[in-house]
Amino acid sequence: MKENTKEKSLISVNGNSIFYKIKMFFRNLFNKKEVIDNSVDVYTTTNIVKEKENSKNSFMGDINNIENEETKLLKLQKQYRTGEIQEKDLTEEEISSLCTLYDKQISNLKKTNEIRKQKILDYRRKLQTDK
Repeated sequence: MKENTKEKSLISVNGNSIFYKIKMFFRNLFNKKEVIDNSVDVYTTTNIVKEKENSKNSFMGDINNIENEETKLLKLQKQYRTGEIQEKDLTEEEISSLCTLYDKQISNLKKTNEIRKQKILDYRRKLQTDK
């Protein structure tokens, strides 16, 4: 067992030696310690990070609100189609929002139908030219 835990293998540094003085001269020459006030930098960076997090959270909240409104509107549309809700049970705002939803869906369907027609026509032309 170790009775003495002191480390005796370390060489003591002589502060009066020429090598120590040269070493300290170069260390002091190249490692100048300048006092810089970093408190302003830390404060501004933390504010910037907090603002980014807040804007990200608010953006995610806005997206969730939009998705919630759209999902509610789609659920309302489904209930109207199945007959669970009648037109007299809906408010004017709900009716107008359903009308705009139907208009958007119709325009999207028309666009996709036109794209499909063009693909079919292109395919037909390709088959006719290959014969």
